[in-house]
Amino acid sequence: MNTKPWLIVLVATLALIIVSAIIGNVLESNDTLGKLGPKTITAVKAYYFTLFCVLVFSMVPLLLRYFISMQIKIGNGDFFMIHWLQAHERGVVYGFWVLCVIGFCIAVPAAIKGGFFK
Repeated sequence: MNTKPWLIVLVATLALIIVSAIIGNVLESNDTLGKLGPKTITAVKAYYFTLFCVLVFSMVPLLLRYFISMQIKIGNGDFFMIHWLQAHERGVVYGFWVLCVIGFCIAVPAAIKGGFFK
């Protein structure tokens, strides 16, 4: 699995989070955020939640590749588990993504019920 596109997505998402937070701080200092309605605030929360999800999903292949490469560098490359992870890297990433989606499917209704998106 090529990690370069995931690194680009990670850096772009992080840049979007930082830039939008700076813009939000400028709007708050001008007291513009106080004039926005509740639907706009909900949209901002959904925007940041989406960026967080993209950030998490893009980190999985990068962290797995980093873990495997570091295990090889410290001399654990001959272990069965490291060989298995190298051979099934794509499947492991998809498995983590499925676990994340299941977790989000459980957490989002609870967040909506708890009033996060209000």
